[in-house]
Amino acid sequence: MRLGTNDGYACIHMIYKQILIATSLVFALSIGGCSSWSTKSASTSPSAAAPAIEPDPVASRPFENDTLYELLLAEFAGKRNRADVALGKYLKQAHETRDPQVVERAAFIARFLGAHQATLDASKLWLEIEPNNPAPRELAATELIRFGQMEEALHQIDQLMASEGDLNFEFLLQATRASDRETRQKVLDKLSQYAPSSEDARLWYAKGSLQAMNGTHESALMDFDKALALSGGYGNAILAKFQSLTALNRQQEAMTFLAQETSRHPENKRLGVTYARQLMKQNQLKAAQQQFYRLSKNFPHDGDLVLSLALLSWENQERELAREQFNKLLETNHRTDEAHLYLARMAVGEKDFDRAQTHLKLVGPGRQYLSAQVQLAIIQTEQGQLDQALATLDNAAAQDPKQHLKFLLAKTEILAKKERFEEAIELLDKGLEQAPDDTNLLYSRAMLREQNDNFEGMEADLRRVLELQPNNSAALNALGYTFANRNHRLSEAWELIEKAYTLNPDDPAIIDSMGWIKYRMGDVSEALNYLKKAYAAFDDQEIAAHLGEVLWVSGQQDEAREIWEEALEKSPDSKILKEVMDRFLPSQTN
Repeated sequence: MRLGTNDGYACIHMIYKQILIATSLVFALSIGGCSSWSTKSASTSPSAAAPAIEPDPVASRPFENDTLYELLLAEFAGKRNRADVALGKYLKQAHETRDPQVVERAAFIARFLGAHQATLDASKLWLEIEPNNPAPRELAATELIRFGQMEEALHQIDQLMASEGDLNFEFLLQATRASDRETRQKVLDKLSQYAPSSEDARLWYAKGSLQAMNGTHESALMDFDKALALSGGYGNAILAKFQSLTALNRQQEAMTFLAQETSRHPENKRLGVTYARQLMKQNQLKAAQQQFYRLSKNFPHDGDLVLSLALLSWENQERELAREQFNKLLETNHRTDEAHLYLARMAVGEKDFDRAQTHLKLVGPGRQYLSAQVQLAIIQTEQGQLDQALATLDNAAAQDPKQHLKFLLAKTEILAKKERFEEAIELLDKGLEQAPDDTNLLYSRAMLREQNDNFEGMEADLRRVLELQPNNSAALNALGYTFANRNHRLSEAWELIEKAYTLNPDDPAIIDSMGWIKYRMGDVSEALNYLKKAYAAFDDQEIAAHLGEVLWVSGQQDEAREIWEEALEKSPDSKILKEVMDRFLPSQTN
């Protein structure tokens, strides 16, 4: 039948309501990281101060058709992850309709997007419409602090406290964290006015946090202790106290406190994870592994905890426990790429190359894909399947074209290991046609040209790298070392290597070059100092060859022989070791 005007409006409104209810949940889920305006839970974490709210988007009074249409478009924009579009439409309708639910939703989306000016505007409008509602007052207070409008912000805090409105102290701290000391002090002074009569652990925690931000950790500790006396399991206060103790260089006390609280509150995953990570920072890997084992038992469905336990077990050489945890990740379909990568490494260690390849082939496109495909190609190369290895990298580049230059570099390294230098250089030439200023390609071609006795080409590539990146320590070192190794242009070699050393003094390769250029320039004593330091950091065959030669010419033949023989055991096919030993120990290498 033909609908009249009123019936038509009712139909539109009904359809709008049905669709909006269906889409609003999707939209709320898409921005579920946004917290609600307030909570009284003292165990709230800073990153999620309160559960996400899902305001009813259907207005409490009839809207004009154009308004309904705009709100519907806004909700669909949210559903399609265009919260910015949704915000613009909601803000417009908030001002036009002054409907509290529309204004609330505009404020909600603005806060989620971090659009602080829009949040402040929406909260002020909301407060005009609902002056007795603490939610917009609290929201306005935090945004006013962010914009440095302290007089009005403190007035809003007073209004909230006087009316026993629920102030979300986490939001307050977020706003003040980026402020200057003076702003924080004003908020701290305001909270201090209410603290003596307050039994709210959150207020004491907020007060202590402001003290800590301003560097007064001793005072902060007293506030955190008060918060914990009021609410013993308050995780934020526990962690804040730990951080203040650490800031006061009371590390042992801090770790003891955190260990005790973690034991008292095993249900608090955040505490347990923080404690485990602190143990890792202190290189207490066994203790950290035990913590993650406990956590994984308490929270069996948390795949990240299982992965942490697996990685620590791997680090602690407990291969079977690691294997068990990696397989658990596969069973639960969580972080499967990482699990396959490590299970492949285990298989390689056990010489089961077929199983290793199976795992690597199961790593899909994503963060681990490049590493998996390169490892797969390396295994295939070592198994004598060079053509298959190159095909693996070509197929991988087709699957992940954004990484094609990295796959190209991997191909050139594999070809270079097989001493197919011309093919590798030709590949790099093609890569540089696409990306002529790619320093990785230029550097790799320089190294291959050096191995192919094209020193002019090598120098040209390294000079180009240094034009693009004057402080590229690898290029500086490579060019300087090449001059030094050829006993050519030693003054220039020294300048290049010294600059590389200044930029990166802990790199064993650069330390080795410092020793080698000193040797070439006749300073044997200083050369030994550098070469011994380099060899202690990295017992590489080339460093061993250099150190042995300088030891030999300085009269320490026995030690030189020992260094060479030890290195040759680890690298029996080393050409550089055999060359130097041929020069000094010809009877032993023939």
